[in-house]
Amino acid sequence: MSRIYSLFIRLIRHELITGSFFIFIGGTVANFLAFILNLFFARNLSYSDYGILAALLSLFNLATIPAQSISAVIVRFASQFLFGNEEEKASSLFKKLFSLFTLLGAIAMVVMYVLSPSIGKFLRINDHFLVIVLVFTVVLNYLLTINLAFLNSLLRFKFISISGLLGGIVKLGIGVSLVLLGLSVYGALAAIIGMVVFQLILTLIPLKGLILKRVKEVKLPYREIINYSFPASLAIFSLFSFISSDVILVKHFYSETMAGLYGGLSLVGRTIFYFTAPIPYVMFPLLVKRHSGGKSYKNLLYLALVLVSVPSVLITLFYFLFPELTINIFLAGREYLTIASYLGLFGIFLTIFNINNVLVSFYLSLKDLKVSIYIFFCAVIQIILIYLFHQNFQTIILDSIASSSLLLGVLILYYIRHYFPRP
Repeated sequence: MSRIYSLFIRLIRHELITGSFFIFIGGTVANFLAFILNLFFARNLSYSDYGILAALLSLFNLATIPAQSISAVIVRFASQFLFGNEEEKASSLFKKLFSLFTLLGAIAMVVMYVLSPSIGKFLRINDHFLVIVLVFTVVLNYLLTINLAFLNSLLRFKFISISGLLGGIVKLGIGVSLVLLGLSVYGALAAIIGMVVFQLILTLIPLKGLILKRVKEVKLPYREIINYSFPASLAIFSLFSFISSDVILVKHFYSETMAGLYGGLSLVGRTIFYFTAPIPYVMFPLLVKRHSGGKSYKNLLYLALVLVSVPSVLITLFYFLFPELTINIFLAGREYLTIASYLGLFGIFLTIFNINNVLVSFYLSLKDLKVSIYIFFCAVIQIILIYLFHQNFQTIILDSIASSSLLLGVLILYYIRHYFPRP
């Protein structure tokens, strides 16, 4: 009995568990607040306005997917510098990245101002200024990504959690207030901008040591960073396109009302992702730390897979058993009940996606970039399948399940071939 107790204590004190706990608590509360806000939008906006918002948010998610890959690149090299007692390189990397992305953001604003009519036409959004506001939000989010990536590298999971929680409160307050004042979709976008600006300022506080550190000209390993950045960005962009491309294509092929209903389905289904996302987030820098130190790291992957798979399967099972209850809880029923029968299938898709997310994070943390091309091709297959076969929502979800299952099979076979111990 004492051995079981000792094992339990060791488990809950594991750095993956403790780090994930802080991220989970902060992330769960922040995501819960985001859910409340999204449910408020779903109930208080018209179906057509919510369809526009769902498409814009999917476009936002798609546009910020590279931010996640950039975050992975930053964490990979910032952790390497910080754990290797090369703080001057870490400080130089932070300052150069912040300056670079400020410049690129300004250029992106000009380019998207020109392209906004075409994007609005594709998504059937008549107010093109909404697209411009969205781009401004994306630019701010990229700057925030730099701050969060360095905090992740410093293993400041508790502060990341607190900033996310407070940002969620700010977003909720602004979103509810402005929509009630009649600003509809603009109010929803303003809520995101307010949250990002607040977190951007807040997260600079623990980074003041890096910001104020005076460093001489430091030679950074630019070639190594660039060689890692492109395939890593391709991998993460392709992976997260799995949960954005479907919403965008539905908005293109279906009416505004039907697109709004699918947006609601996607919102509820993503609960599975939000619930487990802290695990690979925390796992990444811990793997870098262990791998850089020549320590054992595979058990960290196995633990992460268990921590992600179990809740994903349980939530999916709940979706199958109580779909209408789930829709009533999250979306207050109404016409959304017509999509209840698809919820279990969507849960299967998100469960597979979550497992893929852990495996991709594992490979990228070890600088194993060969998997990038496989992820890209599977993401393209999903888009092609939905483009060709989109007769109903069930067909679209099955397209996503098929393509993500193919990716899972490839990632597992790759692990067996390259990492599994051979007799």
